[in-house]
Amino acid sequence: MTLKIIKTLLAIFLVFMYYLGFWSASSTQEIILFFIMILFIYEVGVETGKRKCETTKS
Repeated sequence: MTLKIIKTLLAIFLVFMYYLGFWSASSTQEIILFFIMILFIYEVGVETGKRKCETTKS
């Protein structure tokens, strides 16, 4: 779980660094990075949901 949170935060950080102008990318790289960020956020949300379901069953 911790690794998923770390890679999600890094992806978000890279996207914001791009939008702030610290580095440049082609349009293809922008789209790929954006969708990877969305995928990582979704992945962490699914894991968080699983944990909440497990704690309510106990």
